[in-house]
Amino acid sequence: MTLPVLTRSQLDEALNKVGVRAGDGLLVHSALQFLGRPEGGLQMYLDALLAAIGPQGTLAVPTFTFEFARGKDYDPQTSPSVGMGALSEFVRQQAVAVRTRHPMQSLAVIGERAKKLAQIDTPSAFEAGSVFERMLDLDFKLLLLGADVQAASIVHYSEQRATVPYRYWKEFSGRVNQAGTWTTQTYRMLVRDMDLDPQLRLAPIQSVLESKGQWHSAKLNYGEIASCTLRDFVAAADALLAADAWALVANKPEPVSK
Repeated sequence: MTLPVLTRSQLDEALNKVGVRAGDGLLVHSALQFLGRPEGGLQMYLDALLAAIGPQGTLAVPTFTFEFARGKDYDPQTSPSVGMGALSEFVRQQAVAVRTRHPMQSLAVIGERAKKLAQIDTPSAFEAGSVFERMLDLDFKLLLLGADVQAASIVHYSEQRATVPYRYWKEFSGRVNQAGTWTTQTYRMLVRDMDLDPQLRLAPIQSVLESKGQWHSAKLNYGEIASCTLRDFVAAADALLAADAWALVANKPEPVSK
């Protein structure tokens, strides 16, 4: 399949349609392969996003890597993100980007609030006081560029608050480069219970948001972009998990008969 060209004007129009505005904070997850061949490459995406939010806005992309959990040293300046998409890695490599400190679930950030977000250092990435909670406080928006709702990492904030039964805490220690000095640090994650092997399905969250008019989307060639506020996403996820702690798991275990 030969993809059509994606122009800057098409991208600008789509961003405007889903509600991206000057001054916004954006958490962007991307899977660009179906949006078209960008006429300006990855730089076009970055230029369009920064132009849309303006100098008072902030752009954040996930730069997760779990190599630290496998015993490898972590350098926020040089350790690449893994599996987060070409745009996330491109943003990470920009001279103006700063990276948040969690060695497994970090973000690369550009813009007005980037430096302050990068100073936050909590044992887990989604706990009280974390970068993700701060983005909620600042009313960031979630923007999915070609990615579907399954990519939305903010769901882990709700899972953690709900103490879901299919995850448990695990600590990881290793060497982290902080301002040129290597130190041994311990961080933690709420990891999946592999005996249960939960398969997340986040479509119920999107359905709730759509029903309330809080989900905004636009077609781009063979793909789609979508947005909502992080607050609305978390409120929907929290409500679903409060009603059923397994609400976001496709392979929910059958109840044990007495």
